[in-house]
Amino acid sequence: MTLEDGRRRPVYFAFQGLLTAVLLLLVLFEAGGRPSPASVWAMAAILASSLALIQALPDAAFAQGWLQAGLFVGDALAATLTLNLTRTRTDLYLIYLLIVFGSALTRGPRQRLAVAAVTIALYLISGWNASAGWPVQSEFWLRALFLAVSSALMTLLARDSRQAEDEQKRRYEDRLSAVGRLATLGRVAGEVAHRIKGPLTTISVDAEVLAQRLSGDAAALKELREIRDEVERCKSILKDLLDLGRIEEMAVAPLDLRRPVRAALKSLQTQARRRRVKVASSGLSEPLPVRGDEPLLQEAVAALLQNALEAVGNGGSVRVEVSSAAGRRRVRVIDDGVGISLEDLGRIFEPFFTKKKIEGSGLGLSAALRIAAKHGGSVEAESDGPGRGACVTLILPAA
Repeated sequence: MTLEDGRRRPVYFAFQGLLTAVLLLLVLFEAGGRPSPASVWAMAAILASSLALIQALPDAAFAQGWLQAGLFVGDALAATLTLNLTRTRTDLYLIYLLIVFGSALTRGPRQRLAVAAVTIALYLISGWNASAGWPVQSEFWLRALFLAVSSALMTLLARDSRQAEDEQKRRYEDRLSAVGRLATLGRVAGEVAHRIKGPLTTISVDAEVLAQRLSGDAAALKELREIRDEVERCKSILKDLLDLGRIEEMAVAPLDLRRPVRAALKSLQTQARRRRVKVASSGLSEPLPVRGDEPLLQEAVAALLQNALEAVGNGGSVRVEVSSAAGRRRVRVIDDGVGISLEDLGRIFEPFFTKKKIEGSGLGLSAALRIAAKHGGSVEAESDGPGRGACVTLILPAA
């Protein structure tokens, strides 16, 4: 487990405070009820110093792996000193186990293993007796083995947690980068679209004129038809660019999220019927207050639905699930279509990224992400792989 530098201090302080309380209780109650005042004050001073050190260290210090390990090695030494001062029975080895578990807070596996090695060594030392030597009880050695196994398990679990956190961080950074690119694109999209729209109109009109003049030339008519089709495709991309530019100007107001969701569903009914796609929805019975631009939110939901319809092809199914949890509204669009590969999951929000051969400009999900970001939300995509469908979720803060 890893935490941002500024958040490490309270976690370490809480752990150290709990350990301090346990060790002081041992000094007070495990020495036959008559603890030496000197031992009590000595332990209190040592443990108080460790708490003061944690408070005094700068935030950046908590990102240093060996300093983290040093804190837990110090805890193990304090535990050993406490057990020796109180002559406590060795079944309180759970103090060492607590330190082993706490070492999961350290930054890397080498530090965790170093803490574990020192802790186990100190546990073994705590069992040594100058006259009797090492304990002969099997329980003592089984506990040492248990500490070693627990240390290895915590190292493996912490490594897996770190890998998952790194992956989540990478995706977050990629999403931030995509939002930044979309913001830049949105600022220039309108101007570019307006400048290109005129020449495209001229090309389309000239193609119509030529088609009338060459009405008897089948080959020429076929080529002119292809020109007109491509012009229409370019116009569709220009429309998406104009919409992307419009995102930068929002009119925020309180609204019920059900309205843009229902409007988006209605706008794609005809297309869904033509494709023979079954569309179902749920979670629209209770009000879902948010703050935002209703037309833009409708556009974002429609983009998710359009993406799902194109993914399922003809005869598939799309399900829209709306829910609320933890101060967030979620609109999940689930399809049983072609799915998304792990490689493409990291790219589907990039402007102009598309795997579709004919339809699609590659701007729909990009626009949805930008709209969500402007509303303080996000868009997330999940898929079990090609051929296994996908789920794209629009997440917005609740009002």
